[in-house]
Amino acid sequence: MVITKDDAVLLLLRAKPMDRIRLMQALFLLWKRSGRNIPGYFRFEPYLYGPCSFEVYSFLDDLCARRLIVQLPHPVERWPEYYLTARGREAAERAAKSADPQMRLQVEQVAKEVSELEFSELLRRVYEEAPEFAVNSVGRFGPTGPLVGARVCAG
Repeated sequence: MVITKDDAVLLLLRAKPMDRIRLMQALFLLWKRSGRNIPGYFRFEPYLYGPCSFEVYSFLDDLCARRLIVQLPHPVERWPEYYLTARGREAAERAAKSADPQMRLQVEQVAKEVSELEFSELLRRVYEEAPEFAVNSVGRFGPTGPLVGARVCAG
């Protein structure tokens, strides 16, 4: 399946606003579930919270500069969610119309899954699907649940 980086981010945010860690995991799951075969896509490596592509950070900054996405202030100390701007929504709608229907459905399913799971459960899911990306994680999953060794923070 083929999807551009722009389209992947815009379609994910079209489905659901997300903070950058959830967005990172969603982009990873798209790549992983496509058989790791999306030409010109982000390159992921194991990092503190599972798969990471440092390119995503500068890519999000670029989308903000192009006024396609925005982060709104949030009173709780956590990563604020990214939202589509009006311009971004137009671009996302164009992407949705031109995207392969199977890829569009996969994007929507991943967005829903990532946004509905608690953070620790999301990491568990990612680590179960791709254990090789958990090697540098700040925590590990114990037999009964949450990350062992990870600090749980409010927000």
